[in-house]
Amino acid sequence: MKTTKLLLVIPFILMGCQIINAQSKASNLPVFDFSKNYPQKKMRLQEMADIEYVPLETTDDILLSDGAVLSAVTDKYILVHETRHGDIFVFDRNTGKLYSHFNHKGQSGQEYTWINVGTIFDEKKEEIYVCSQYIQVYSLKGDYKRTLKINTFDNEMSIFDFDDESLLIYEGVIIEPGREKKTKTSPYRLVSKKDGSLISVLDIHFTERYSNKIPQKLENNMWRAFGIYYPQNIHYGPDLMIADISSDTLYQLSPSKGLIPLLTRTPSTHAAEPRNIWIPLVTTDKYMLIGTLLLDFNNLKGGPIPTFMYELKTGEIKKVPILDAEYDTRAWSQGRWSPEGSPAIARNMVAELIQASAVIDAYHGKRLAGNGDKIAKKLVEDDNPVVRIIKFKL
Repeated sequence: MKTTKLLLVIPFILMGCQIINAQSKASNLPVFDFSKNYPQKKMRLQEMADIEYVPLETTDDILLSDGAVLSAVTDKYILVHETRHGDIFVFDRNTGKLYSHFNHKGQSGQEYTWINVGTIFDEKKEEIYVCSQYIQVYSLKGDYKRTLKINTFDNEMSIFDFDDESLLIYEGVIIEPGREKKTKTSPYRLVSKKDGSLISVLDIHFTERYSNKIPQKLENNMWRAFGIYYPQNIHYGPDLMIADISSDTLYQLSPSKGLIPLLTRTPSTHAAEPRNIWIPLVTTDKYMLIGTLLLDFNNLKGGPIPTFMYELKTGEIKKVPILDAEYDTRAWSQGRWSPEGSPAIARNMVAELIQASAVIDAYHGKRLAGNGDKIAKKLVEDDNPVVRIIKFKL
């Protein structure tokens, strides 16, 4: 089976023996109206946030490919992995110098075949979770510690760090012909970091679920998944923002406060096809940036997505084209910034990898913010990508 990707998606929820209940009724929530023409305010990313660059060490032995994934930025470390090659890199958060590098790609019980679901960084316990066919747990230096027997190959999964004791697991919609009925109606659960056992379930249940992918028939009874993927930031410090394609309610899942409904939508996601879906791009203590996307497989349109700002205190909603003054240089692209991934990071921040050549170009154009000029002076085009940390002002 082969997967074709267009744009980048991830949803949310839980299941198990103990139920985590929502704290309030969805009927009392503020409403996001997909049909409404909200007032527009153009914004500049560099006025909304402070910018910090961290260059990642480059040597003959430390070379990141175009497929490198920024997985986590903590107080001390930066975690990057290579999905296909299997390399794990841990860099110093302040200097960008390599702290450790390991690759345990293989077939033994202490290795992984490839990193299909991603990596998770537990700084407190100094552990790295590599999500392959099973979840392999290693020390920061790559020493094997244990295996969580959670099979990620049978069904599509997303796995996230939740708290000191548990991981959040989401199981996607099964679109494989003949297996559709195996799709779970309660697809999210918390499992133990110690042994992978079930801890609890989120109290969100779907009688009908929708997917960001469809099966495409090929010759000889073969098929492939064709999906519309979109970037989103689901981390909000230690919390997670939950915006499922199949749900009319957007939630915040907090280790300290549980499941909190924040926002509901109209028209309903169940109303008609193609579905207009929402994406929690960024959440700060003051506002949430929400993207919208028409899930139309018959009329695919790539490119940036419309962005809206929801003020958490007042409930005000406005459309906010956001200009990235460092890297948006063409008139048609102004106001099109959205996060280039969703690494785990502290509250009110996002982070992304920027190619060294792009940073150098912005330097020559006198467009860099923060410590960008200082970093760019020492870069060459073949250097590893630079981590750009965006710290939103409040």
